[in-house]
Amino acid sequence: MGENPNLMEQRERIDNALINAVDDMDREHLRKLQLTMHGCAKRCCADMNASADAVQRCVDRCQMPLTRARCYVQQELAEFESQLEDCLRQCQLPGEDDNCGGRVERCSLDCVDKYVALLPELLNAMRMELEKGL
Repeated sequence: MGENPNLMEQRERIDNALINAVDDMDREHLRKLQLTMHGCAKRCCADMNASADAVQRCVDRCQMPLTRARCYVQQELAEFESQLEDCLRQCQLPGEDDNCGGRVERCSLDCVDKYVALLPELLNAMRMELEKGL
C-alpha cells in the first residue's frame, strides 16, 4: 500500500528544509572551521623537530573545534527531528473528531508547517552558538 501523496510531499518539504539548513551551517561556519583545522594541521606537520606522536596530538587538537561544532549541529538537528516526529505521532492518536475526514492529514500538515517555520529560529540560535565558539 502506497503512502498518501500529501504526506510524501510534506516529508519532502521537511527533508529539503533540513538539507538546506545543513548546507547553510556548512557554508557559514563548518567550512571556516575546516579551513582553520587544515591550516593548524599543516603547521603541526611542518614542525620537523616534533615526534610523530607529538604531531598526531597537535593534529588531534586542531580537529577539536570542528568536531565539536559538527556534533553540536547534528545534535540540534536530531532534537528538531525528534520533536517533529513527536508532533506527527500525536496526530496518529485517536481523537474526538476522528469522524471528520482528514484530521490526521490536517494535523500532520500543521506539524510540518510549524516545524518548517521554526527552522529559521533554530538556525539563528545555532549560528549564535557557533559564533561564540563551542
